[in-house]
Amino acid sequence: MTAAAERSAAAMDADMGRRILAVYRSAAQPRMAEWGADLAPLLTRPGMVIIPPRTTSPAARTLARRTAERAGAQVAVLKGLAHWWMCQDPRRGAEVLRTFVSRLGA
Repeated sequence: MTAAAERSAAAMDADMGRRILAVYRSAAQPRMAEWGADLAPLLTRPGMVIIPPRTTSPAARTLARRTAERAGAQVAVLKGLAHWWMCQDPRRGAEVLRTFVSRLGA
């Protein structure tokens, strides 16, 4: 575990857990369906969906790929990484993001 991940883990307590769960639960139906219906405007903007397969269920990976397809976004699969991919391997995460941005011509 990286130092950043260790600091994040140390800051987690019951209150933080309740707050995170509240955010996750706010994305329940029908809100998820409403967000999904609003993907069309994203077709005019470049996008990328990052999938960290170690903590993503097969159903979530399928949904992420379908969402990327509907939004016209690229998919980056960070093999071997989990939910906290940006702390597990910050260099690889930064490289994926850097490559994506560099292809935008910005």
